[in-house]
Amino acid sequence: MSGAKKPESAADIARRIQRMTLLVRSAARSLMHLRPTHGQNATPPGIPNGVSNGATAAKSSGKRPSPYSGKPPGKPGPFGLDVEPKTGQWWVLAQGRALDPEDFDSREAARADLLAAVLRAGVLVPENIWVWDESGRAQLVLATLPTEERAWRVAERLRQKGLAVIVRREMP
Repeated sequence: MSGAKKPESAADIARRIQRMTLLVRSAARSLMHLRPTHGQNATPPGIPNGVSNGATAAKSSGKRPSPYSGKPPGKPGPFGLDVEPKTGQWWVLAQGRALDPEDFDSREAARADLLAAVLRAGVLVPENIWVWDESGRAQLVLATLPTEERAWRVAERLRQKGLAVIVRREMP
């Protein structure tokens, strides 16, 4: 059977996990420039003193604001992470082929095909966020936008690049 996959050894799996860990660490290091340094004014210019924002509220509580959103940390969500739902956000999703959620290899192949199509279209996403819903298709978040109108404009431009794209309200 020349088409059968050779089972991976524990050493191969460990090497793959180490490579993924290094990729995640390097991506995190590349984002560290977004984090305010100690003593750096976290209030954006143009906001008068006395006007409360997430940064000033976080300073008073002794916790630093999120380096990505500038919002104060909320109560810990699952796995101890600070999770704050973004209400009113719209997702632009690339859709791939149908997948069998019970078959891991089929699901990974559908995701790989979709990711390859997205890259061929010249779209670079900073993080692969996969969406599961009743459609039973591989779906990748390409953009998160504050208004439905902007999401539809971005979706139309991406369709012109040959991608199957839909717009959905952000899922909780």
